[in-house]
Amino acid sequence: MTLDAKNPDTKSVEAVCLGGCVRKLNRMVTAIYDGALANAGLKTSQFSLLVSVSNRKQARPAELTKHLQLDESTLSRNVDRMCARGWLRLVQDADRRSHLIEVTDKGQALIRKSLPAWQKAQAEVNRLLGPNTVVELRVALRKLSGRN
Repeated sequence: MTLDAKNPDTKSVEAVCLGGCVRKLNRMVTAIYDGALANAGLKTSQFSLLVSVSNRKQARPAELTKHLQLDESTLSRNVDRMCARGWLRLVQDADRRSHLIEVTDKGQALIRKSLPAWQKAQAEVNRLLGPNTVVELRVALRKLSGRN
């Protein structure tokens, strides 16, 4: 598709733009997970961060930014808020130039409490999208992740 800069066909752009489509899909899927996790006082982004840190026992911020595809300021802001709530804590790294992030006992308990709600949201999204679409999304993610 080529655009005429003087008379852009914005309807065509809106109809085919993958960036806009993926962002819209993300908002729709996130709303399902956020709705399910709301009773636990969590958002999808917080749950994902808790799980990612928990799976690593201790994580460096740079590792999390790469894994979660977040910029440093977004990660820092989320970690600060989650530390204030007692879900995460910062510990000094051995080289003393940086810190590690780990999940507290309170954070682990929150993961356990939230798991049934997450499973419900996961099942709902899988049902709505269907197994073939879910597989295709995972393949697309692997393809784009490999380019980094």
